[in-house]
Amino acid sequence: MTVLILGIFGHRSDAILAIKALQGSGIHHKKISVLAKQKNIVELISKDSGIGKPEVGIGNGGLFGTAKEIAVGLNMLPDTAVAAGPAAHKLAGASLDEVTGLDGLTVSLMGLGIPQRDAEGYARHINIEHIIVMLALEQEKIQLVSSLFNKHQAIPLESL
Repeated sequence: MTVLILGIFGHRSDAILAIKALQGSGIHHKKISVLAKQKNIVELISKDSGIGKPEVGIGNGGLFGTAKEIAVGLNMLPDTAVAAGPAAHKLAGASLDEVTGLDGLTVSLMGLGIPQRDAEGYARHINIEHIIVMLALEQEKIQLVSSLFNKHQAIPLESL
């Protein structure tokens, strides 16, 4: 049975070290996804770990994307999630404005099968610029992944 395993990291270096440890233990880079608030963080993690090109969501390129980034910077629009890896197409571009609840990150995470309470917690972590590393793996790998996440300073979901 395949399960979704998530780890929260406070620093880019911890996330990269965890991803490299996962890869070193035989987990293929195409099974690893990263989610964050800052595009440059996901770009650096992607480059350093080879997990795939970051996505920022539909309509975030070209002139419209530039205008959108300016509007976000001026607090005219909410931030959106940036993701890389296999989950990117479902999470990239999700609104980080959880007040509206429309197309928000919580809803996107729930669409992956994460219970609402946990999805709300992960969204809060993203909003304070933590990084989420996630994998869809066989259930027997949970212990290995949890051990590697903990070794690289994973933050408990309930820490907020």
